[in-house]
Amino acid sequence: MNMDGISRLLTPAEITRLTGLSVGSRFTVEGALQGAHRSLLKGFSLEFADYRQYAPGDDLRRLDWRVLGRTDKLYLRQHEQECNLRVHLLVDASRSMAYTGDPNRPTKYRHAARLAAALAYLTVLQQDSVALTLFDTRIRHQIPLGGGAEHLRILANRLADTEPAAATDIPQTLHGIAGSLRRRALVVIFSDLLDNLETLRHALAHFRRRHHDVIVYHLLDPAEREFPFRDDVAFEDLETGATLAVDPRELRTAYLARMALFLKECRALTAALNVDYQSVATDTPPETTLRRHLASRRRR
Repeated sequence: MNMDGISRLLTPAEITRLTGLSVGSRFTVEGALQGAHRSLLKGFSLEFADYRQYAPGDDLRRLDWRVLGRTDKLYLRQHEQECNLRVHLLVDASRSMAYTGDPNRPTKYRHAARLAAALAYLTVLQQDSVALTLFDTRIRHQIPLGGGAEHLRILANRLADTEPAAATDIPQTLHGIAGSLRRRALVVIFSDLLDNLETLRHALAHFRRRHHDVIVYHLLDPAEREFPFRDDVAFEDLETGATLAVDPRELRTAYLARMALFLKECRALTAALNVDYQSVATDTPPETTLRRHLASRRRR
């Protein structure tokens, strides 16, 4: 496979370490092509799914003659098809994602882009379809579902070329995307979730009502989790530009308590919706995160 594009985000060694991983849905999906995932579509295949009563014009070759002999009624055998998985990658490109607590660490956006590129690579490798949406208060860029090396190159270049900008309105944007997805899919959201959690809950519920399998990769910089600051400092809100001069030592206990509560609330709201939640630190290599997470999904 041509690695142009993906090599801007992942090193050859990182790509090699993705070998053997696969992306799948926890639930039944819909699709049109033959692949490795269970489909809701009924048709001709080896796996029996259900019966339905004969209607004029149906193919008589699908009649179950044993049922006819027992009941004197005409029923058709239906089967489940195997289908291609549709993967929608939704990446938060708002300004808060530009944060890093250490110049030697990637920003939250850069780390999200690397994770998304790795998932796109795995999806294309297993001959499934992947789409990309970059958003802040609105949808900034969209690449529709597709597969193959050229599609992967375009998708990876878009991830690499985008810079975080504007404020955040995660729920409104996700509602719009949920309303536009016509077929069941695997929806993967990459964000720091720094928004109103109650409205975020409604947005995630929108996807689940439509029976999508949803993964949330919750990205935070280690400094956001640990608050390692000691000297007087001025904090800047990346989305509004507002600054606040504080003594971090006076705030640390309260900040850590609020962060712990925030993470607890994120886990609780996703668990209540059967959304697959993964907390991601930006100092963890993408392939390490994916290897652990995808292995746990297979076990489940």
